[in-house]
Amino acid sequence: MKTEERPQENNFSGELIIQALQLSTEPTAIYSGEDMRIQFANDGMLTLWGRDSSVIGKPLIEAIPELEGQPFLPILRQVWLTGISYSVTEAPAQLIKNRMPTIGYFDYEYKAILGSDNKTYCILNTAKDVTSNRAYLERLQQKEEKEQALIEEMATTMEELTSTNEDLNSSLKLLGESREHVRTIIEQAPVGIAMLQGPEHIIEIANPEILKIWGREGIEVIGHPHHAARPELQGQPVNLWLDNVYSTGKPKVNKEFLVKLRYKGGLREAIVNSIYQPIVSSGEVTGVLVILEEITQQVLNRRSSEKDQQMLALAIDAGELATFYYEPQSNLFSGNHLLKSWFGLSAEENLDLSLALRTIHDEDRDRVTAAISEALREGSNGQYNIEYSIKNPSEINLRLVHAQGRVFYGSDGKAVSLNGTLRDITQQKEDEQRKDDFMGMVSHELKTPLTSLNAYLQVLQRQANLTGETTQQTVLVKSVRQVRNMNSMINGFLNISRLESGKMMIEKTQTDLKKLLAELEEEMLSTIHTHIIEFQPTEKLTLIADREKISQVIQNLVGNAVKYSPMGTRITVAFQQRDPGKVQLSVRDEGIEIAKEDHEKIFERYHRVQNPQIGSIAGFGIGLYLCREIIGLHQGTIRVESGEGKGTTFIVELPLEN
Repeated sequence: MKTEERPQENNFSGELIIQALQLSTEPTAIYSGEDMRIQFANDGMLTLWGRDSSVIGKPLIEAIPELEGQPFLPILRQVWLTGISYSVTEAPAQLIKNRMPTIGYFDYEYKAILGSDNKTYCILNTAKDVTSNRAYLERLQQKEEKEQALIEEMATTMEELTSTNEDLNSSLKLLGESREHVRTIIEQAPVGIAMLQGPEHIIEIANPEILKIWGREGIEVIGHPHHAARPELQGQPVNLWLDNVYSTGKPKVNKEFLVKLRYKGGLREAIVNSIYQPIVSSGEVTGVLVILEEITQQVLNRRSSEKDQQMLALAIDAGELATFYYEPQSNLFSGNHLLKSWFGLSAEENLDLSLALRTIHDEDRDRVTAAISEALREGSNGQYNIEYSIKNPSEINLRLVHAQGRVFYGSDGKAVSLNGTLRDITQQKEDEQRKDDFMGMVSHELKTPLTSLNAYLQVLQRQANLTGETTQQTVLVKSVRQVRNMNSMINGFLNISRLESGKMMIEKTQTDLKKLLAELEEEMLSTIHTHIIEFQPTEKLTLIADREKISQVIQNLVGNAVKYSPMGTRITVAFQQRDPGKVQLSVRDEGIEIAKEDHEKIFERYHRVQNPQIGSIAGFGIGLYLCREIIGLHQGTIRVESGEGKGTTFIVELPLEN
């Protein structure tokens, strides 16, 4: 008997196949002709387009005009003319949804369906929305409301798969394709489809996709009862569902169902979406149509993403961080509950950026606007980092925040969003101010007794010189030197206070660097005995600078090297003229590596390097901060270079004249 004469296939029709495609959980459409006329589109595809069934029968560009200028129509025409299918993953597409242009990312395929004359009958278009699988920082942009909406949309889609398909019946009249044509579509469908006949559920059709999911070859299952062809399902509810669908005529839909499938002689666990649809002929159920889609990896990815988001949410809550999200194209601004409470904004999901900017203190608003513009500017590094004050109308005091963010770009290189966090640093700044005030007060109080102590020591020095007491002279010289060091430390604290109040002044004079280095070398060699201090020789070089403060910078850098490098290692101080108008100072040690992320932080006030190798080292964390400010007042720069096994080098560059 020929295949087309087998009685079991009398109930097989184009309507059932189109019904199967309509019930697919994946967006599916069929086009014909060079104008890509829409012959069929299931609910998933209509939802993806943001259209209803009125587009059926229209050319694609007429139905979805926003595709103009995007690559889809040229690709479709090429597939139609050549008969060569086309597929791509994570491709961007701009569609109109809710009257708003949106950009999504999709895996899609244009499958050329060929006839016996090797010409294209039609094009089968399947698509999968993979926007949610984008990079981790893009997943951060997804809000709980959108995730809930997606879940509800998926549930709605599954409900629609079980509906009466009244709209589909009108679309089926447009197809009029042959039985063999429909069979070809099933064979090439990207979802698993099988047709079971009779109460024994004889497997009449099983396309390659469902055979792949089953872990079977066609010869193993075609023509056999389902329960006998797939014994691995014993003890699982699948065969019970088939019997129930056949006896009641009611479809069975499963979402994210865990099932054990055959795999390499054993079993594997898989997660699937499945539909068991009764096949009805002349009012009687004659078989069951099975639609199967394996979603194991997608579900695992989603669960991993949900876990990551939960961990991130815990970290954000624990750190009391406010998060924000800004879309420059729409000028929409959004954030978490904490951010909105700080800014006094409503609970709406999206707001115009101008509403948030109004809350920023008048003195900071222009600066914040400029920082956002700079971060979004084409060619910038996309980083956003700024401190500013917020004046919430419902709060009495200003709130000082530190904002950090990063720009994310689309495939065209244009800024899509600016994402980041805000941290309340009001208390931190108040603590720093209290430290500054305390150090300034204590430093002033210490200056008077220290000055008196220095005078007494000088009197004793003169007496020792007159009496010739060499031992006493040596002790007094060391004492005076220590008083001088103490005085230098106190001056450092005073300089911090002066910096904060804008009263720190520098007195530039002609400074002989060679002579300055010689004095510092003599002093350091007599006071530092734990390390090898090496001053490399230099030519005579005159610098227009504040001699005392440049000396303080060198002392701070060498003192820092002594603290953070092992005893007995070498510390090298060197000067060299880089070009006719600039001089470079370097202080190199053989100590621990400074992590790259700390290269900028170490110059912040009160910052202390955290490294388990060195434990706790005494200090206030102001030395490097003071160095940077002094060098800045000289229109110079300071930076650090560090690497594992290479130690650390601080490099200062100063103009010879300014």
